[in-house]
Amino acid sequence: MLAKPRSVVFANSKGGVGKSTLALMASLGIATLHPSSRVELIDLDIQKTSSDSLRRFENSRFSVLENEDFFLNSGSPNNGNLINHMGSDFPYRNSQKYIIFDSPAGNEPSRSTFLSHSDLIFVPTSVGDADVFATLKYLGELQELFGKQKTNIDGPPPPVVLLPNMVDSREEFNELRNHFTKHSVYFGKPLYYAPVFRRAFRSDENDTSVAKLLQQAKPYIGWLTDLIARADQLPLPPKKLFQL
Repeated sequence: MLAKPRSVVFANSKGGVGKSTLALMASLGIATLHPSSRVELIDLDIQKTSSDSLRRFENSRFSVLENEDFFLNSGSPNNGNLINHMGSDFPYRNSQKYIIFDSPAGNEPSRSTFLSHSDLIFVPTSVGDADVFATLKYLGELQELFGKQKTNIDGPPPPVVLLPNMVDSREEFNELRNHFTKHSVYFGKPLYYAPVFRRAFRSDENDTSVAKLLQQAKPYIGWLTDLIARADQLPLPPKKLFQL
């Protein structure tokens, strides 16, 4: 049993890389594949794509949390309140707890110090030049944040896992891996493109679109949720790109 909620963040300063879709898949994946768990989604994006779409699935084990105390007047994350929440227990004392953050585009790590207090950071990216360039920059900014936060966190910084997203072929996956080969991060399994991902947030009869997404991506969701559940068992931070 986890001593406190496990906090997982989907983050990248670039929009359109799949943060919200992957946060949806992780949230519903944990709730369905780990029936003894409690899951809380915190959407830090002002567009609230994730929270508005997932609220209809709320039940006794899955909740979407909106709290104005998590934001400053500027719209930036209120890091102090977020860190306090991440370190506190839920009102469920006999279950594993997970907090899934969907972070907004354009929010630099320097303004999101709560990232260094999380248990796992997923950074999605596609093979597109703009996404790769922004992700390389974001990884550098994360390392700067971790360096400045050394005295404020217990133990090593959280693991960073790159998620190759919406790739079309094995060749694209290998191309993407080559872009990050010198970076000391983990490299996740590829999520290959399929039209069903375009309809991830559609609210239709019997939630057919979401059901199709969960079914088609079931192996990937199983891998993703298992990685979240055993994040504390990852090997020491790699000195260069480490293929999971």
